[in-house]
Amino acid sequence: QLKEAHAYQNKDRLTIVPSVEEESEFALPQPSLHDLTQDKLSLDIEENCFDDEISSNCSRERRRSFRESNSFTKPNFKHVDTPKQEAANKLSKKTLEQPELFLGLNIDELKNLYVKADGLKEVLEKNAPFMISNEENACGQEITVDTDQVTAPNKQTEGKPYPFGPYHSPLLVFKSYRFSPYFRTKEKLYLSSVSYSNKIEPKQCFCRFDLTGTCNDDDCQWQHMKDCTLGRRQLFEDVISYNLGLIGCSDKSTDEEISTATEKYIEKLFGVNKDRMAMDQIAVLLVSNVNESKGHTPPFTTWKDERKWRVKYLKKTPDSDSSNEEELSSGPIKYAPPVENKISIPALDAVVTPDDVRYFTSETDDISNLEASVLENPSNVQLWIKLAYKYLNQNEGSSAECLDSALNVLARALENNKDNSEIWCHYLKLFSKRGLKEEVQEMCETAVEYAPTYKIWWTFLSLENSFDGKDYVCGRMLQFLMKAPKTEENVDIWSFHLLEMLLYRVHLSLFTGKYQNAIALFQNALKSESDKIIVQHLTVSDRCLAWLSYIHLIEFGGLPVKFYDPANSNPTKLMKKESFLIPWKTVEDVKANPDTLLALFEDAIQSCTSEDASTEKRIVCLPLYRNMIILQQLLERWEAAIELSKSLLKLNPFDCQLLKTLVDLYLRTGEIERACDVWLSAFEKNPQNAQVFYFMCNFFVMQNRSDSIPALLQAFVAAFFEYVPQEKHPVDLLRYFLNFPMPIEFTPPLYKGNFMEDVLNQQIPYLWQIYCLYQSLHGSSVEATDAFEAALGAVMQEEVVQQIWMDYLVFMNDKIVKSNNQVQEFKLFADLVNRCLVTVPTRYPIPFSTGDYWTNYEFHNKVISFYLSCIPKTQHSKALERFCSTMPSNPGLAFKLLQQYWEENNIQILKLQAKMFTYNMPTCLAIWKM
Repeated sequence: QLKEAHAYQNKDRLTIVPSVEEESEFALPQPSLHDLTQDKLSLDIEENCFDDEISSNCSRERRRSFRESNSFTKPNFKHVDTPKQEAANKLSKKTLEQPELFLGLNIDELKNLYVKADGLKEVLEKNAPFMISNEENACGQEITVDTDQVTAPNKQTEGKPYPFGPYHSPLLVFKSYRFSPYFRTKEKLYLSSVSYSNKIEPKQCFCRFDLTGTCNDDDCQWQHMKDCTLGRRQLFEDVISYNLGLIGCSDKSTDEEISTATEKYIEKLFGVNKDRMAMDQIAVLLVSNVNESKGHTPPFTTWKDERKWRVKYLKKTPDSDSSNEEELSSGPIKYAPPVENKISIPALDAVVTPDDVRYFTSETDDISNLEASVLENPSNVQLWIKLAYKYLNQNEGSSAECLDSALNVLARALENNKDNSEIWCHYLKLFSKRGLKEEVQEMCETAVEYAPTYKIWWTFLSLENSFDGKDYVCGRMLQFLMKAPKTEENVDIWSFHLLEMLLYRVHLSLFTGKYQNAIALFQNALKSESDKIIVQHLTVSDRCLAWLSYIHLIEFGGLPVKFYDPANSNPTKLMKKESFLIPWKTVEDVKANPDTLLALFEDAIQSCTSEDASTEKRIVCLPLYRNMIILQQLLERWEAAIELSKSLLKLNPFDCQLLKTLVDLYLRTGEIERACDVWLSAFEKNPQNAQVFYFMCNFFVMQNRSDSIPALLQAFVAAFFEYVPQEKHPVDLLRYFLNFPMPIEFTPPLYKGNFMEDVLNQQIPYLWQIYCLYQSLHGSSVEATDAFEAALGAVMQEEVVQQIWMDYLVFMNDKIVKSNNQVQEFKLFADLVNRCLVTVPTRYPIPFSTGDYWTNYEFHNKVISFYLSCIPKTQHSKALERFCSTMPSNPGLAFKLLQQYWEENNIQILKLQAKMFTYNMPTCLAIWKM
């Protein structure tokens, strides 16, 4: 009767559930979020009296596990703790019901889109600015050398053929070197050296725990260093084993017979002095006796024949209490049989797992212990997460059951830590694997109510699949970021998150073909009359980037490639936050009205300096000014560009990029002397500025006036000292700055009174650049090479290291052009390029993130472009193919290779290669378009 009552009541409850859900489909849960199928736990006490009596006996014996007690997968929050935000969310959630228009395309519409789509040539032209950096790359002088001959393997290195047979390792005679007189005279080694005298079993693995620390397993069957070390008597047996006839034994003798015969031989040979002599002294005499017995003449005393008997490794048994030398030396030695049939055992130790008690001995590793620990300390987040993934990765049950168990643990954790964003992120990611779309949205809404953090919002955004859903979440995220309280400590990170979310929302519209919507989003964020304008919540540097991104979108129809990983065309987080130059090459690249663009730049500058037009704010706006000057330069408005550059230099007179911009303007107008005066005046105003001096020297090298650099270097070095004698060469003083070892008779001059060592230390990277530049111009080839190699090992700043590499490659290119043996020199140049590509890192951290990284090939592509400029154009495709094989996920390099195939009219190879790149870079949209 009790079972029938249960069945009827559950049947009635199941029929009621759907009608309840239909009334408030998108409303937030009111009293609880637990699974409604678990309502059987709320039956009256009278109906459960029999079950309670039966289960009470079990509960007295042991605590029931989480899975046995209750298997709910949603956290049960009380009604009084639920935030009161249902009304606003009900209205906004209705927008998710709108259909996704871009998914409703039929076959005819797809055909029409295909007809209107760009051809291969147009795709290459349109995607080039997004795949290839627009910065000026250094060009080398072409070297007429066949790269195939240089890069081909040397045939002389091939060894002569040997007849087939078992492999015979030369290391087998390694220990016989002990019998050579050079072992003690030249190498200064002892016969007791563990490297040469040991009983290591070559086919048995060493215990990794013993090698890296301590092995606490008494029954460990792997080799240990203390068991492989030879004792006093074992060392004598090991030496005599090379000639067992010396002690009257043969290879058929037993281990006990050899041990006894060795003891008698030593007593007969040394008598009562054997205990007074050191172990190495006795061993040396035994080596001499063995050599004499075999008739070996020094120094040809090494052994090439395999020994018939040797001291064997003593296998540890579980019963062994100790393995010290005294126990081993008492009584006859018993050796373990050779370990030949246990080669497959090391596979068990290939991976260290939590089951290995030698490392993982924590009491909280067992599931039952973890459950008890989290009940004692429910606020320990890491214990909850560890328990959840223990359940998820256990071998018992199906994957669905393991997932439910993990969700059950995380749901319990959230009931005790409902404001913890880390638990919520783990829970939402796991819950999305089993829950329906509406259930996942419901849980995300609950998460952002209880733990409103940027991480939770981003998880919510990543779990949405539709455009409307993502756009809706983006809008709410922007509102959340603008309302969040900000302090001086976190204002930069909140501004970055706001910029990141604004660009994500714009990118989302561009990705789905809604260009006008993307423009409207930018306009509302930057120029809206509303009080809730986004740009007011950004820092000045982030405002500049937002305005530049808007101008870039107007001109090129997309967001700047500098911000994102080109291998992933999907809307993502910002990978890199730095200023950039809009990729205008010629005046034809300017799409919008030039006057409108200039007015837009003025609006951007006004927006960034409206609150405070101080000098510091204007300096922060330099990225906007630099792009504005480039636009004026393209429009040939030279006077306006020069005047703007001069006004900016009054604010920051030693900014090398501004100085370089003004110099380029003078060169474009043919005023070379005025360009020289710009650098000379900047150097005169601050003669101790190493960065300005390096840029000035580079300028004179480009103008073929490198003969004036020694005099300038003399003035630069003299600016640091009171008086510099004429016999002191400026290069010697420069080497003194760089901590080179100086001659004993060298006496440095006295520093000036206003000299600050901290200022000099900050300029050390640029001093290295000056030193390398001077040696490449006025030093020998060896001195220049040594300077570059030393600089690469001393400088740590990323940008300076990359610039040193480029200067090094340019120097090597000039050296090859002037060389008489170009083939050999080019091989060294190719090796240097490969070393540069290998040593410069490609993994960089994402801004404001401690554990996330991305791959950036920007500098590597710059090096490859320079290398291609140094070889004939007919060999470009082969070189690019070789580089692509080493960097298969480099999108810029892949695009360059496909572009090269197009120029060579290799359409079939282009199709095949493009298809292969889609496997290496499946999220790169440009490759798919091609």
